[in-house]
Amino acid sequence: MGWSICRSIVGRSFILPNRAVRTFGASVIVFALATFAFIQVGRGDDATAVEIVPDKSTTSTTSLPEDSVAVTVSNERDTPFVYKVGLLGAPTTDNFWSYFGSSPTVWDAYVLAPTKASLYQLDPTAQSLVPDLASSSRGPTWDQVGWRVVVTLRGDSRWSDGEPITADDFEFTYDMVRSMKLGGQWAKVFPEEVVDVTALDRYRIEVRFSSLPSLDVWPHGVGTAPVMAAHFWEGKLDDGAGSATLYGLSGLDDPASGPLSIVDFQPGRIVGQMNPGYWGDAPDLVEYHVYEGMGALSDALVAGRVHTFLSPRGLDDGERAALENVEDVGVVTSPVFGVRYLSFNLDRAPMSDLEFRRAVDLVVDRSRLADEVAGVPEARTLLPASSTAWYDPARAASLHDPVEDRAAAFEDVIDDLEGLGYTWTSRPVMTTDGVEPGEGLLINGAAPAALTVLTSGDSYDPARKLYAEEIAKAVAMLGFEVIPVSTDFDTVIDLAFEEDDAGNLRYDMAILGWSLGNPGLPSFYGELLGSGSAANNTGYQSQEMDDLLARYETARSPEQALDLIWQIEALVMRDLPYLPLYSSQIVEVYRTDAISFTSAPGLGGIQGSVGALGLVTEPPPR
Repeated sequence: MGWSICRSIVGRSFILPNRAVRTFGASVIVFALATFAFIQVGRGDDATAVEIVPDKSTTSTTSLPEDSVAVTVSNERDTPFVYKVGLLGAPTTDNFWSYFGSSPTVWDAYVLAPTKASLYQLDPTAQSLVPDLASSSRGPTWDQVGWRVVVTLRGDSRWSDGEPITADDFEFTYDMVRSMKLGGQWAKVFPEEVVDVTALDRYRIEVRFSSLPSLDVWPHGVGTAPVMAAHFWEGKLDDGAGSATLYGLSGLDDPASGPLSIVDFQPGRIVGQMNPGYWGDAPDLVEYHVYEGMGALSDALVAGRVHTFLSPRGLDDGERAALENVEDVGVVTSPVFGVRYLSFNLDRAPMSDLEFRRAVDLVVDRSRLADEVAGVPEARTLLPASSTAWYDPARAASLHDPVEDRAAAFEDVIDDLEGLGYTWTSRPVMTTDGVEPGEGLLINGAAPAALTVLTSGDSYDPARKLYAEEIAKAVAMLGFEVIPVSTDFDTVIDLAFEEDDAGNLRYDMAILGWSLGNPGLPSFYGELLGSGSAANNTGYQSQEMDDLLARYETARSPEQALDLIWQIEALVMRDLPYLPLYSSQIVEVYRTDAISFTSAPGLGGIQGSVGALGLVTEPPPR
């Protein structure tokens, strides 16, 4: 017996200020590295054994309405299963080379990611890589030439035009990336440590490395690289043509190696057809309909013109309230690989004082706020608890003072602050009932300036504004005047990430939230914590942290990476450049009379798995 696994649109890069932040909003949705696919993994002794799916090549053709396209139908059904998906934006290209090599939108990812497969894909439940076009998992070995991996393909996979997928296609894809110096995600999945990809025979590939590869090189790099059809793309370009010429070509007839082949690409409507040569499942036909604005998209769902819609932010509270009681509309809430946190500007006093940050950590009741304000679990670390492959609740709990010790810890922190020149006419005191506020605060004999807690007024995450207000009240217990400031997202980014003429950041404390990229191998630590990183808006610099990050980014085994993750998290909680607040979730809706899902969509929800194509089915008869 097997189970279905989907590839999500997890990203590998953490793209930050300022263009990419404004493009994707508070949740940074970046390139669809792991192209969407579904597999069935056998439960035998070999955990990587792949169960061969029955051949889907026996098909019939059914005529659809005039505004649709001809579609091949699985021999298990007499009529096609048409899955109608709404989008809030139109894809910018039909060319996969361009999508993967430039600056894509999330709408590009939703439509194009399902068209390409790779050697391995992400299991969103275990959040680890499992075979896709490869027949099994392989680790690097050493021979007389150097480090290499030899991978055997499944052998039963075909392009959507019926041609077999062979090792030559992988060699061709690598050669194109290198010869044309393709950037974007192509450069990330074929990093410079990959020195050659060779077809040993029809179904065996050899990947050569300059040294023993780290995890982000193999398997999370080249092992997740999309494969392109050599028989289609060879000869398309004249000698000397560059990437701009390649990206400018039409990709409409580009054969698919993944579960879906694009057969029609119009400004407001894109049609994908099931690839019978892919071994996983998909609807017979997927129609993507583009609408302007959430109102129009919600109306289309209520009227049954779409069965669900894909959006990186999901629904806000008001949108959910308007739809959840509509007949035949179901609501699904899913965890997201993301976190909301309070960042401190370490370039300004008193945020530059570790003892102040420790005091804030103690006075902010994150557990209560997560329960009463966000309605989601408290975040104990930067690493989300939804990261099932890496998160350890016991180790996360060990980083925090037990509840019964917090009053004593708070008293120690106030003593430390007094040693730094903080004085009160009445010291703040923590009791079992809460915090008795401090009065008459002076720092080195002067009254401190008022502090601000900055956040965006994003309607899709109203908890941020409430958090800012509650955190302001809590920090005021230390004797400060604290003002919550809610403004538009662009202003938050300007103040929190852009330096003034003197090179200083322009905020005190800010509530931010990001999607964190690839849950299979968390890659956000260097961006958030590295000295000088564009994403590090705290001014935090630590050689100890930089050394840990360097070791983590070159880790060559999951065990080594896991140990380093928890060393990094321990250092974060010691130095407190950030205070994790709550975990992220996404709320989505679908028509229960039109579709159902064989299992929960998992991490990132329906949109996180680009429509959950391998899980969506026709609903059972009523």
